[in-house]
Amino acid sequence: MRTIQVMNCKWYNATAWYAVYLTKILNQNNHESLLITIPNSIVNRYAKKLGVTYYELPLNSYSLSDFYTCYTEIKRICKEFKPQIVNCHRSENFLLWAFLKKQFDYKLVRTRGDQRLPKNTFLNKYIYQKFSDAFIVTNSRLKQYYQNEMGIQQSKMFTILGGVDTDIFYPKTENKTLLRQEFGFSDTDVVLGVIGRLDRVKGQFESIQAFKKALSQDINQKKKLHLVFVGRNSNFSMQELKDMAIKLALPEKQIHFFDYFDDINQFMNILDVGVISSIGSEAIARVAFEMIACGLPIIGSTVGVMPDILEKDFMFSPANIDEMANLFLQVKDEGFRNRICQSTNSKFRGTGDIYSIYGWTMNDFYQKTMAVYNTLV
Repeated sequence: MRTIQVMNCKWYNATAWYAVYLTKILNQNNHESLLITIPNSIVNRYAKKLGVTYYELPLNSYSLSDFYTCYTEIKRICKEFKPQIVNCHRSENFLLWAFLKKQFDYKLVRTRGDQRLPKNTFLNKYIYQKFSDAFIVTNSRLKQYYQNEMGIQQSKMFTILGGVDTDIFYPKTENKTLLRQEFGFSDTDVVLGVIGRLDRVKGQFESIQAFKKALSQDINQKKKLHLVFVGRNSNFSMQELKDMAIKLALPEKQIHFFDYFDDINQFMNILDVGVISSIGSEAIARVAFEMIACGLPIIGSTVGVMPDILEKDFMFSPANIDEMANLFLQVKDEGFRNRICQSTNSKFRGTGDIYSIYGWTMNDFYQKTMAVYNTLV
């Protein structure tokens, strides 16, 4: 099958990851798939690193000359490549692909992995209902919104959470004790990890406040809680997190800050618990899936896809310091952590049903996507 994946996003966020990896696994499974991106995008750097061929077009530009360039280049690509499926992962430029759809006889798929919802105006409803042959969303909440508010037929709606590259993320227990000792963690310590870009929406500041509260309520000093942050600067810096920890008088030996790790899989494997502290976002929750693939129990806020992968007992309301602190204390119990793993691991492996939202390996990701494409071609 010949497909075009359109990813006109500047940043390498979860939606970009979704499009790039989908292109990669389609090609690995002997389907010809092209990736179309925008110039000067960080997405291109990652696509090149993964060996994915991409074409740059000024898809997001509003200038007439750039629009004409896109129009003529898309026509050329479609004429030469003859795509059977065009999958748009963003809304910008969608109408141009819709306009050319009849001329080049491809099916048009809209994948939505962004938590920001479109307005349910008459025009938006008309565009989505008229031009999309299938709609792929990355969590149940999005599916419910598009069916109930946008009027998308149930037969056109599919939920695919994404996938995890288990060649990169997997349980790695060898030398775990030695590695923990290198970071100053003992076998009795319980280490919580918050991994992700330093963005207000990710809830790092709330995590520090919850950690402060948990420590003030912790009566079991035989097992010490530690909180680790890993992330690169985005709309605030790691120094700002450190300053907050100092202001709250948190013990230096129990809170830790790192910008980057070459082997993030190895680092995830020395943690005891992963924390998805977001107050928004997480329509795909790539880091959560990677942690689960490493065999790591996770707790998280009730945003985005998280209710699809976690039971209520393992979740807290966004930015609710009291609920977060309570869970920080609960995960000190190994039995509680094992309960989380049993739940998430069963969902990670899935049922084998290609139409189930569960099962998140790359093969699952591929099989579920092809099942959608095959209904159209």
